Amino acid sequence: MSDNQIVIIGGGLQGLATAFTLLQRGEEVLILERDSDVASSASFANAGMLTPSQSSPWNSPEDILQLLAGIGKKDSPMTMSPFAIPTLFSWGLKFLINSTPKRFNRITSNLYTLGSYSKYLTKDIREKFNLSYEHSERGTLKIYRKQENFDKAVKKLSSIFADNSGVSILEDKELIQLEPQLKDIKTKLSGGIHFSNDEIGDAYKFCKQLEDIIRSNGGRILTNTKINKILVDKNKINCVVTDRAILQTKRVVVCAGSWSRELLKKVRLKLPVTPVKGYSLTYDTHGLNNMPKISLVDESIHTAVTPFENRIRIAGTAEFVQFDDSIHPKREAYLNNMLRSIYPNLFSQIDRTEGKLWHGFRPMSADGLPFIGKTKIEGLYVNCGQGHLGWTLAMGSAALLADQIQGRDSEIDLNPYLASRSL
Repeated sequence: MSDNQIVIIGGGLQGLATAFTLLQRGEEVLILERDSDVASSASFANAGMLTPSQSSPWNSPEDILQLLAGIGKKDSPMTMSPFAIPTLFSWGLKFLINSTPKRFNRITSNLYTLGSYSKYLTKDIREKFNLSYEHSERGTLKIYRKQENFDKAVKKLSSIFADNSGVSILEDKELIQLEPQLKDIKTKLSGGIHFSNDEIGDAYKFCKQLEDIIRSNGGRILTNTKINKILVDKNKINCVVTDRAILQTKRVVVCAGSWSRELLKKVRLKLPVTPVKGYSLTYDTHGLNNMPKISLVDESIHTAVTPFENRIRIAGTAEFVQFDDSIHPKREAYLNNMLRSIYPNLFSQIDRTEGKLWHGFRPMSADGLPFIGKTKIEGLYVNCGQGHLGWTLAMGSAALLADQIQGRDSEIDLNPYLASRSL
């Protein structure tokens, strides 16, 4: 291979988006993926939402209290394993430091800016390449069960959406007009907010179509490839050592999600990213009546429900358990209970023996912002830490990274997301 080729480690959403963008700009790319297929980890069955509107990091005072209350519990929306606490000490301190109201609002604004830019690029790519991944542009509906929380959310809107563009505040009757399938729980709702600029789509289908474009335009993708280490000589990238071969290259981009931290540790870089385990449960809805039409977030239970063409997916929970792959039965029961609490009529129709349970590890940064761009090592770049907004931020993150590699000016301010703030 040519040492001018850019080696991208990781074939999930971030790696594929990065490879696609660089390839479109004239670079040669090679993706190395450890699994047998691209997008088979955190990108496989996520909530499927492109939601700049949900750009708040997970370190609000309410989230922190919920996390502490969920220590050791498997039926809580946010939980932490007692065994994981020692490994989270350094990361957790930075997480708490960035939870002050001033920092929280600034980070939320930064994420919204990147998310909006990214969604624009995603739509542009979809239209240019005629992609089809069950996308919908009906927006996101966020519902509230407590008046106090609803009022607080409405007050916060102006700090994120300066012009309130695409944002509608809905009382109970308007909620039912927008999504009639909420009629069964209308007496339990205090109100809702409709974010009409949001979208949904199947992230895995999007990834597979990016894969096809990359391969058909000269990009290379090697699956079943384990990365042993990245070799550095005189603070410059020298090569990548895999279980198959030694690949000479001058430029490497680490897009390995939650596994990026361990890879970078081998070159003495400390990436403040930790894995946060999330779950989804997907049901086939062929032939069922009264399907919801709009993606929904239930504020009280940190749960998202996404209606695809003939499927419905319930996604949620955040487990701070490092890389524990075990699945407790209470997790599936929790997601089923959440679906029943939102759409009881639909829940009564589905065959619960046919549900497809999935889990993945979100790469969560301590300050809530992704790490994009150059590191202290010449030729080594990072695109990681998008957390629960991986699908939302993917194409925008890739564009900012490509700008840095090629020395271009970016269309948005890239300073908040620079990897150099920690690496």
